[in-house]
Amino acid sequence: LADLRAADGVEAAALPVQAAPPNVEADLAVPLFALAKARRENPAQLTSVLAEELDLGGTLFTEVTGAGGFLNFRLDGQALTAAVLETYGELGQDYGRTQDGAGKTVVIDYSSPNIAKPFSVGHLRSTVIGAAITEILRFRGYRVVGDNHIGDWGTQFGKLMYAFDAWGEREKVAAKPIEELLALYVKFHDRAEEDPSLEEGARRWFQRLEAGDEEAVALWTWFREVSLQEFEKIYDLLGVSFEEVLGESFYNDQLQGVVDDAFRQGVAEWGEIEARPTAGGDESGAPGDDPAMEKVAIISLEGHGIETPLLIQKSDGTSLYATRDLATARYRLERWDPEQILYVVGGEQKLYFRQLFAALERLDHHAKYVHVPFGLIRLPKGRMSTRKGRVIFLEDVLSEAIGRAEAILQDRDLSLEEKKRIATLVGVGAVKFADLSQSRVKDVLFDWDKMLNMQGDSAPYLQYACVRIRSILRKAGEEAPAALARATGDEIDAGAFAALLGEDSELELIKELARFPEVVGAAAETYQPHLVASYLITVARTFSTFYKQVPVLRADSEEQIAARLYLCRFTARVLENGLGLLGIQCPERM
Repeated sequence: LADLRAADGVEAAALPVQAAPPNVEADLAVPLFALAKARRENPAQLTSVLAEELDLGGTLFTEVTGAGGFLNFRLDGQALTAAVLETYGELGQDYGRTQDGAGKTVVIDYSSPNIAKPFSVGHLRSTVIGAAITEILRFRGYRVVGDNHIGDWGTQFGKLMYAFDAWGEREKVAAKPIEELLALYVKFHDRAEEDPSLEEGARRWFQRLEAGDEEAVALWTWFREVSLQEFEKIYDLLGVSFEEVLGESFYNDQLQGVVDDAFRQGVAEWGEIEARPTAGGDESGAPGDDPAMEKVAIISLEGHGIETPLLIQKSDGTSLYATRDLATARYRLERWDPEQILYVVGGEQKLYFRQLFAALERLDHHAKYVHVPFGLIRLPKGRMSTRKGRVIFLEDVLSEAIGRAEAILQDRDLSLEEKKRIATLVGVGAVKFADLSQSRVKDVLFDWDKMLNMQGDSAPYLQYACVRIRSILRKAGEEAPAALARATGDEIDAGAFAALLGEDSELELIKELARFPEVVGAAAETYQPHLVASYLITVARTFSTFYKQVPVLRADSEEQIAARLYLCRFTARVLENGLGLLGIQCPERM
């Protein structure tokens, strides 16, 4: 097939290897429509000719037939089993891992909560999706730099400072930092709707902060410190860490240089726009139905097919969200020399990232910039809104999930410490999997039961599959120690084991386990963790069928017991590796 693609200039993606249709007696199928089009031939005739010409000698296939534009292949089950078992025997815990990305660096911008605002379920998506993509790319050999770009600068801090100065109490903020700061932020917006002059007061506070005013800096520093302490609690629960944690404020001394360089290169110019919010976030102009015009520094993007220019500085010299992102990208290029920079940010920012990437190209800051969008988590009453106080704290969701898992474990013969540890792994795993098992581009309607699902296609179901296999291996140590020793030894005869694994359910399990590297590769190329999640459910179900239909410890011979125990170990390794890519651990017991 590779030779055919090369000869006819057909992309590999146009000749995908896929499961054969249910009504066809074959294991794999390859559609040849793209190849037939390139050759200007009838697809059905082409498949018939190629099926006659293909030499299957030295392959894992026993037969190939052509029908309806598809080449349909039948596998040699024993040869496939031997090859897959041999690969696992060579790689062990590294099964599925590759070095495709060796020597290449990827920076991933993800999570990025805003200081003084709650870490809500809305932040869950960026955090767990970004962490999963990080692990998937590392599994493919990339050097990955996880960068938590904290939102700790901008006009919203002027609003918060104004609110704290007007209505805040230090003791209340110290006791419950995020809840109290959120309440002040909501109060500001409620009052500003009645008295628009508060917006001007907030802008003056932010100007004081940018100018280094002692009082403003002290307040901002305090808000930042207490917020980061609260965020760290969430990251610890989620098991998420970063190589770099820098706030937008880190780039403050670089912002004027970004603007000056843009003008020096002839990329920036002065223009006038309506004073209204920009695409990047909470950078407000004057409110009202008839906004005034404001002089701003802009980067025109018309040459890139984008009518809306990118704003990089206000007339009063204050920076904008985009200014800080340009400085951040330049810093990352200089520090890490990445091949790619990924931004795991909500899909509603699509236009903004088109603008940002086009501006970076105009400024000669070259890399592969990728916006990895995801859908919003919506509440039954609409999208979440910090300004309106309509949020669900992620810490509350995680605590509820852990509590539900503890309730299930209540009657188990386990110590309190072990129950707590298992409940944390199970509860947090359930929340992560509920998100990662869905396509990231779709909006998610928040539902407590779905988010905390402990049944069906869930993390606990996969964790239990791992625990059950470990239980089988422990039992084998008591009932069939010699067979277990053969299944766990350093020298494994893959061919001999393959000859003993001829049942249909065994072959189906082997086929699924063989797909793991391919699935991880697809997830890495498309930045879609849900491909791994869906695959793991299929593996667990296929193993369940195998275990029900084939006796493991009651097999006909010690050799067959060893072969089936080896297959169990292999399955556990794939489940553990796959769950690890999603940031989910398997407990020893459940």
